Amino acid sequence: MKIIKILSLSVMVALIATCCVTKSKYKELDAKYQKCTEDLNYTTSEKIDFENKSKDLASEVAALKIQIQNLKEDTSSIRRRVRIIERQLDKTKGDYDELLKSFTDQNITKNALLAEKEARLNELQSILDQKDAEVKALRNKVANALKGFEDMGLTIYEKNGKVYVSLDEKLLFASGSWDIDSKGKEALTELGKVLANDTNINVVIEGHTDNVPYRGSGYIKDNWDLSVMRATAVVKELLKNKEINPQRISASGRSEYVPIDNEDSKEARAKNRRTEIILTPRLDELFQIIDSQ
Repeated sequence: MKIIKILSLSVMVALIATCCVTKSKYKELDAKYQKCTEDLNYTTSEKIDFENKSKDLASEVAALKIQIQNLKEDTSSIRRRVRIIERQLDKTKGDYDELLKSFTDQNITKNALLAEKEARLNELQSILDQKDAEVKALRNKVANALKGFEDMGLTIYEKNGKVYVSLDEKLLFASGSWDIDSKGKEALTELGKVLANDTNINVVIEGHTDNVPYRGSGYIKDNWDLSVMRATAVVKELLKNKEINPQRISASGRSEYVPIDNEDSKEARAKNRRTEIILTPRLDELFQIIDSQ
């Protein structure tokens, strides 16, 4: 509108200029013309500013459009990644659930096996406790049966779940002999009574000598022979009790090689010349449990 107004004024000035006007009127028109020129220049300057701003806004709009497009592309990419991650998450959750189920099943099986193992161990411990009680009871029975012979060279003790009845040479044999004397026979008779009443005892007879070489003649030539003969002599004496099953008894000679005193003295050699009767409660039930493990 300002431009139209300015043009109208310019036309009027041109018309007036061609006509006869007064000096004052001319000045008035010239002033208006100058004012219109200034307005035109100002308007032109504003137009240029607006055009520049329009260009800047157009550039910003173009940049924003590019940003919007980039955001759209980023959004699409993020959505694709989210879908991929969701699928991976679903698979991972499925694998976890399967693993958890497998672990739970294995844990249940393991707990069942542990419970079974614990039950067997408890059963085993119960049997061991029972056998320990039986060994102590056996020791007491033997001690009561042989209490009159303890001052004659007889010793009773427990070792490794067994009862040992150790008889010195002086209680059973004369030096270098394997013939049992009367006191020894009495002791073996009393022990035989205990063995006859308790059929769950296995018996091992071990003959021991000192380290002095045996100088014999005939078929007894050394300490090996002497230790074996003494062990078998004790076996035969025990088996005079017909209620004892011979299958429960075994004999062995150990010669001089399992001493209880290693000193080279008269007292040590006397200790080593002995016969040991080893009594062991039968452990069939225990062995059955061990074999089933």
